[in-house]
Amino acid sequence: MPSKYDIFISYGHLDDEDPAGDVKGWVDLLVERLPRLISSTLGYQPKVWRDQRSLTGDALLRAAIEEGISNSLLFVPIVSPRYVQSDWCLRELEAFSKNPPLPNAPAHRSRIFKVIKTPLLFNLAKKEPEQLRELIGHAFYEMEGDMPVEFSPDVVPSKDPRYWTVLRRLAWDMSTLLAVVKESDKRATKELPTEGPQKFIYLAETTSDLAQERDTVRDELRQRGYGVLPEEKLPTEELKETEAAVLKALGRSILSVHLIGKRYGAAPEDDPRSIVSIQEDLSAQRCSRDSSFTRLLWMPQGLMTPALEVTDERQKTFITNLQQRIGCGAELLQTSVEDLKTRIIEKLNPPAKATAAPSKQNGRSKLKQVYLICENRDRSLVRPIKEYLFKQNIEVITWFDGDSAATLMDYHHKNLRECDAALVYFGNGDEPWVRKNLEDLEKAYGYGREDDWTASAVYVGAPQSDQKEDFLTHLVPYVIRNYESFNPEDLRDFVTAVHSSEGGQQ
Repeated sequence: MPSKYDIFISYGHLDDEDPAGDVKGWVDLLVERLPRLISSTLGYQPKVWRDQRSLTGDALLRAAIEEGISNSLLFVPIVSPRYVQSDWCLRELEAFSKNPPLPNAPAHRSRIFKVIKTPLLFNLAKKEPEQLRELIGHAFYEMEGDMPVEFSPDVVPSKDPRYWTVLRRLAWDMSTLLAVVKESDKRATKELPTEGPQKFIYLAETTSDLAQERDTVRDELRQRGYGVLPEEKLPTEELKETEAAVLKALGRSILSVHLIGKRYGAAPEDDPRSIVSIQEDLSAQRCSRDSSFTRLLWMPQGLMTPALEVTDERQKTFITNLQQRIGCGAELLQTSVEDLKTRIIEKLNPPAKATAAPSKQNGRSKLKQVYLICENRDRSLVRPIKEYLFKQNIEVITWFDGDSAATLMDYHHKNLRECDAALVYFGNGDEPWVRKNLEDLEKAYGYGREDDWTASAVYVGAPQSDQKEDFLTHLVPYVIRNYESFNPEDLRDFVTAVHSSEGGQQ
């Protein structure tokens, strides 16, 4: 028999009171906006039950609440200091928890969607009900130092984008589950991924400075129909409980993704390692036992630079050790979050290996491609280099950074994926510009590149400067310096390396 309601809202009435008394309360606005966002995905307006105290008498109110709870598919508790101290709210949660499971609901997903309006600080955290304690939840606040700051639901004089981001995420999560549990309504499942046999990805818990990035990755994976684990917060009191929860989730996953930030994070009471470190260790062990299991580790660009201020010596040590021991099917990326999402999808859906067609002796398929990256101001300076490489039977693909009409990022990413070798020209640019482009060469695998660069180099050309004289890097095997007229001998080793790969001329 179909449920009468889609969503039951459980809240303390104190959290819906406006101090000024002249605008809608926080819960009023949530109940107004959430169904609209869900309806834009599912194509119908979900039915919401909420207690507005329109009934008089405890007996009538209790009966109405019990009827709403027993006939609702999803339960949304608005967690706050008031909520955990309200007998009414706790009874509602307890009653919903006793509802029988739905026959077509996925076992790994909770039907309780925890909304955190105000964080539970000090001793109130101990009062959070067990049914909610392990849920990750949707937080409508962030910490500024030691003080929580709630996101504003107001639209006048301006919208708080953080509030709307969390609200849209909540609506999407609820939509994907409603689409499954209401299979009889074909409109709900027409455009959404099904919850049949799924691939599961272990998206490791991270520190608060990367919570938004983790949510972004999680949303992308869920929208594509993948299951994301762990569904609940990891236990942190004892190491054995933490490890058991991580291993259970890793055992169901085909890939693990680890976001590593500037903070060290929490650790179990009986182990000095952070939860982030423990998850990385256990995923590496899983990878060593199962060659089909792969790992992606991600850090923000420039993590170890002064700008991001990694001040915790424990985290510095962890990051350094991680960079030195990457292996066993793992990749370490320092890219944008968008690039990370792209690489995850590529790992989950590797392109089929095309059968190589026989190369023609004089055909274009034999040509090697060098990606020449320079500033637009250096166009005339790189012309002799392009002409020389052309005479060596090498196709030169040029990126003039700064030419606004030509610098389409899709074109840049395509060249990073497909060219055989790369040459960065250090001319009128500065060292940060050069290093940005060297990082792009490293990020090429995040754009879908499969093979190593056959050759890569930095050509340090005119005008001469102390910065150029001091320039050193291990990121490419060749650093060429020539501040005078072009000399073909400068590129001899580079050209030899380009042609040395299979199919090239010697």
